[in-house]
Amino acid sequence: MGHVVFLRAANVGGRNVFRPAQLARDLAPLGVVNVGAAGTFVVRGKASATAIRREILAWLPFEPALVVVPAREVVALVDGAPFAGVRFSKDRRGWAAVLDRRPRHVPGLPLFDPGRGDWSVRFDRVDGRFALGLWQRRSRGFVFPSHVVEKALDGTATTRWWETIERVARLLRDAET
Repeated sequence: MGHVVFLRAANVGGRNVFRPAQLARDLAPLGVVNVGAAGTFVVRGKASATAIRREILAWLPFEPALVVVPAREVVALVDGAPFAGVRFSKDRRGWAAVLDRRPRHVPGLPLFDPGRGDWSVRFDRVDGRFALGLWQRRSRGFVFPSHVVEKALDGTATTRWWETIERVARLLRDAET
């Protein structure tokens, strides 16, 4: 089924700028499909996670943190319907943070940032290599889910909105048919 690659802090704030569509073309022999502008790629070809990492780093002008996840883990996450019954809007979105490793310790969840009463990020659960939760718009500043997850789990994470994760799962399923 392949792999999914998540780059961390790419094309954000004018740093680590690259063209994801061009990188996907450069990696065409691996069957790479670009998903959006943040550095999310579906790799349909047969290659190990190590080989995929090596190829991506060879083409980029910077060395990002990146996580290569077996495609079946992303599909299983979506199939588990972690946001069943939750209504999303432009002011309330689901997110999934891909962890660089499985956490050794998970604190009591849910966690709220900045606080239970006026939260922007709610960190609800850990499912394998993924942390999941909700984000909601609030009048005083933006809180990044990755920051909340990294602080809570003492590791590195890269976050995608839930609709991106669902899109990746659809691409993976379409490749199988």
